[in-house]
Amino acid sequence: MTPLQLKCVDNAFKHGVTEDEIWEVFLNRDLPCLILLYKKNGTDKIYNAFGVTEAGRYLVTGFVKETEYSYRVIHAMDMKKPERKRFNNIRKKR
Repeated sequence: MTPLQLKCVDNAFKHGVTEDEIWEVFLNRDLPCLILLYKKNGTDKIYNAFGVTEAGRYLVTGFVKETEYSYRVIHAMDMKKPERKRFNNIRKKR
């Protein structure tokens, strides 16, 4: 069991993504997610996790790190074509 804790705000599900799919993005061992800094919002840093669910759905999940193992998910949505292309290009290089 992982010590990872995800707190999803209501807006996280606005785009039809389930909590299980959000977990799959973070915990996919076959294709680990790619985490990039999105922007700074005051003292908070907002990150985007780009990843794939077990069913093959490409998602981008925005989150704020609260503690070492605790994250507040603020949005989750399908990747757009340019994001998906960039994600796959980065993964091919690794």
